[in-house]
Amino acid sequence: MAVPSILRRHDPTPHPRDPMPRPGEVSHGECRSSTPTRGRTTGRNWLICAGVLLAGALVLEAATIARPGPLPGGPAVLYLVLGWWAAAMLAVAVLVRVAPRRGVLLLLVAGAVAVHVLALTSGPRMSDDLYRYAWDGKVSSAGIDPYRYATDSRALAPLRDRWLWPDPAGCARLGRRPGCTRINYPTAHTIYPPVAQAYFTAVHYLPGPPREHRLQLYAAVLSLSTTLLLIRVLPRFGHHPGLAVAYAWGPSAGLDVGMDAHVDILAVLAATAALALLRRPRQAPAPTTRSTGGPQHGGFWTARRRRHLVPLAAGALLGAAVAVKLYPALLIPAAARRRAVVAVAAAGVVVLSYLPHVVVVGTAVVGFLPRYLTVEGYHEGHRFLLLGLLGLTGTAAKTVAVAVVGSVALVVWRTDPAGVPVERAALWVLGTAFLVATPAQPWYSILLVVLAVLAGRLEWIAVAVGPYVLYMALFRDLAVADVYARPGGYVLGAVVVAFVALARQAASQRRAAAGERSLARQV
Repeated sequence: MAVPSILRRHDPTPHPRDPMPRPGEVSHGECRSSTPTRGRTTGRNWLICAGVLLAGALVLEAATIARPGPLPGGPAVLYLVLGWWAAAMLAVAVLVRVAPRRGVLLLLVAGAVAVHVLALTSGPRMSDDLYRYAWDGKVSSAGIDPYRYATDSRALAPLRDRWLWPDPAGCARLGRRPGCTRINYPTAHTIYPPVAQAYFTAVHYLPGPPREHRLQLYAAVLSLSTTLLLIRVLPRFGHHPGLAVAYAWGPSAGLDVGMDAHVDILAVLAATAALALLRRPRQAPAPTTRSTGGPQHGGFWTARRRRHLVPLAAGALLGAAVAVKLYPALLIPAAARRRAVVAVAAAGVVVLSYLPHVVVVGTAVVGFLPRYLTVEGYHEGHRFLLLGLLGLTGTAAKTVAVAVVGSVALVVWRTDPAGVPVERAALWVLGTAFLVATPAQPWYSILLVVLAVLAGRLEWIAVAVGPYVLYMALFRDLAVADVYARPGGYVLGAVVVAFVALARQAASQRRAAAGERSLARQV
């Protein structure tokens, strides 16, 4: 994966003795230019290499689509997805060697579009959550609060159609008994928060292709918007826009969003916009002068309004992300450092989004959440796989999990925003939560991937790959026994993160020592 070199190349403050490579410079790899010259020819060669890797990613995506079901498919799907991740990471390593000119950006965006266009040719691959999205949107459009009834309630029977509630022949084709539904957990109330419900309702009314492809289409729109936002803000974060390829050409975009249409992408887009607002460089207020004479204080008031409105807007966006999927709340300690208004605004948006539903259905708004935590093993404390390897289960595992994540969040809260940027602090909290909670749903890691890109800490993508291994191991027998396969992805991810952290620290110490020797020679 060559993550350490990628990260070193994107350190915004390299040491003079360890300079960043010039655009088009060739250092290693099979895609060498015929001459060591730097310039347009070399840059074009790197773009050709990136195009080849994009083609490889698309081939792997097509092969993933072609694998037979039922969901989530056989073990081959996992191996294809892992190869797809490798192709995306190699593409990052190639593209960052080229100056971020028009050719790079066009290839990046064209590749993102191609990934989603190909995904639209498929139904859901690893998850059937989009069927519940469609049902919740249909229920809301009928004027019924989506939290009021369980999915299979007789009160909702008039809303059933042959797509979500197939006839006996359709159920047979799905390998299910007559009276089946495509919607998972049909006896449960919906689990999705209010902003997600508003999105489902909007998609129900918006024009587009029928059935699952409509949800895939609008998920693709959100995904491409996230990609364009990453391209726009990465230079502000001190990174090459080519890092966006790690998301845009990989399984997070093509599989979790493109094929499975997970609503998490709406939360990711809102959270990314919030972090971008908080990282916006401050501009010194400048006095303005009207044509009638004296200097005015318009510039001062503009700066003052910005100091108040930007954290407020960022908090509102984070609140919207939490009201799509709850786990973006883990970003608030990083975003609200010395900006209490961020936390207040986020909490306000969440409360206001839930309030109309609470008035109608009361505590039923919690929906499937308590049962979900039980099904996933969190209630009994069995899901914390890495803690289980340490001999911690049950109440002890839950206690340690809360203590670890809470401690990291507290440390982040007390850090100086000028020393630890908001995206890196948010990555610490979310990454720790992943390693502690070890979720099985790969689509939860979309936010982790995007944070890794924003922070220039691509080693965390190794942790984001962990849920794919666990998810497949829960449904299919892999070549490795479950006791090793299920935590195995997370173990490898933790090892990669630790190794890169140590390598980065050692490199920093070497640069510091070299700087001291240079200063001593000058003296």
